[in-house]
Amino acid sequence: MTPTEKPQNKLTRRQFVTAAGGAVAVAGATTLAGCAPVTVAMPAPVAAADIPKAWDYEADIVVLGGGICGLVAAIRARDLGASVIVVEANYACGGHALTSGGHVHLGGGHSLQQRMGVEDSPNRYYLDHTNPQARDARYNIREVVRGAADAHAESFEFLLENGWVHLDDSTLRGGNGATDSVPRTITTDPTGWTEPAVSSTAGMGLTRPLEVSARNKGVQFIMNHHMDKIYRDDQSGKVVGIQASYTPRIPPGSDTPLVDVYTDGNIESTETVEVKATKAVIIATGGSSSNWKFHQIFDPRYGPEHAHGVGGDPFSFQDASGELAAMAIGASLGATANQTAEAGAGLSKARAIGNQYGYRPNTFKPESPIWSFVRAYGLDSTARGAEAGLIYVNMLGQRFFQEDTRSYDFLAAAMGSAILDADTPNVRRVGGPIWAIFDADQVERAGWNVSGPPDVDIENGYFFSGDTLAELAENIVNKFYEDYPMPAAVLEETVARYNSFVDSGVDEDFGRENPQYKIQTPPFYAAWATPAAHDTLSGIWINGKFQVLDIQGEVIPGLYAVGESATGQGMHGHGKNISSAYAAATNIVETGE
Repeated sequence: MTPTEKPQNKLTRRQFVTAAGGAVAVAGATTLAGCAPVTVAMPAPVAAADIPKAWDYEADIVVLGGGICGLVAAIRARDLGASVIVVEANYACGGHALTSGGHVHLGGGHSLQQRMGVEDSPNRYYLDHTNPQARDARYNIREVVRGAADAHAESFEFLLENGWVHLDDSTLRGGNGATDSVPRTITTDPTGWTEPAVSSTAGMGLTRPLEVSARNKGVQFIMNHHMDKIYRDDQSGKVVGIQASYTPRIPPGSDTPLVDVYTDGNIESTETVEVKATKAVIIATGGSSSNWKFHQIFDPRYGPEHAHGVGGDPFSFQDASGELAAMAIGASLGATANQTAEAGAGLSKARAIGNQYGYRPNTFKPESPIWSFVRAYGLDSTARGAEAGLIYVNMLGQRFFQEDTRSYDFLAAAMGSAILDADTPNVRRVGGPIWAIFDADQVERAGWNVSGPPDVDIENGYFFSGDTLAELAENIVNKFYEDYPMPAAVLEETVARYNSFVDSGVDEDFGRENPQYKIQTPPFYAAWATPAAHDTLSGIWINGKFQVLDIQGEVIPGLYAVGESATGQGMHGHGKNISSAYAAATNIVETGE
């Protein structure tokens, strides 16, 4: 891990290389310095002559990503005696898990289950999560579930040993709907990890203790560096290292990159670096949901509007960088893990409306270092009675489903209810922005602040108002579909018809229960309410040892993929992330596989 002589003429800005013979452009990934979509090109295949003759840094294991997967893999490998370097694109570790609800889904008969009298085993977990009758399990790759199941109980004890604390034992509960036959999910207790505040969620209490433990155990971190290329020796076929370029996180209006409070073990660099891995590279980059063109491989309904406010953004971004770099050296993508839940578990009805990041309200507070990227935390549409006084319309001003549900059918409708160019040969169906429409009476009932930040983002086009419905429709700008304004007459007709259902007490169009409040008192409002992606359930094809496979199903030596970068497990909660990372690191160090 000692730095060697650095090659000259290093690049100091983020760079994506273009594939030889014609790039495969993947648009829609988001830069770490902001939120505007950029174009990401498929990295070129690596010839032997392109592998660095001299490396900047070296370790037994190089982990790509410092989120929950990367931290678990790094600590486990270090505990087993390996030297480890973590390469993280952001200024701080934790990834999407840091901003999550901190739910840990682990079974196999660990100590908490034993205390609570829950009978579980690796076999029982495996059978539950390969159950052909369970929607959330039937498409799982069985050998991948097997590899994870065998690591579940040990992974749970590992978390406890590295500083994680969960809520009271009695809160242990069922996890993934009908999939789990016994309770396996418990939530993190974030007490003591809320300062310095990056996020206000329980995920802080899951990732921060692991990061501190990793640093204390000698894991080294190259922060602010985005992995752009994986090197594979074309003679041996083995992965030998990676290239990463400098990606400082600079708030708008500032010239100073953000720096986290945890810096012990950081390798300081502002250059593009070449990092050698003598044993293996572990891809833990977090998935593809921020990269809409790439994510369309798994869900063709997915559009730029759905990748515009992914859960976990703008702290970290799931830009498919791990998948792209792996594919460039021969890796295959796996079959969609859980096809019916790619959007079901992977998308959420907006819980925060009127802002860009609608996965949940109040994930980030104004005191957060990244607040200048967040700008507003949104109106809480999940608060008691909040949805009673609003309707959801598509970009054309039409209602598309009953508002009082969070069912998969609502999400499906939201992803394809707008029909554009209906009277032309080029008619097309899109999701487009979804808007919550309400009036001044609703603002008063809910106690909402609609004047601007920190609640709603007017300046950037996520919240509009008008003294009449026609004026409101004219003011709305449909992001990504600017050429399709909302027809004022359509919105007026939609609201009038809904108001008639309030009078009759029956929603004749979509069966909303007890339509209660008319939308009739000016001013009128439109709040961005487009569904937000959070889980990525498909990715790089792996086997039960979490080794990356090529299109022939052959192992690419020295390359592993875990968590949301990999396919195989349609599971919500951090169980698949923790267990796969723990198992992969164990396999590398203990068995060399």
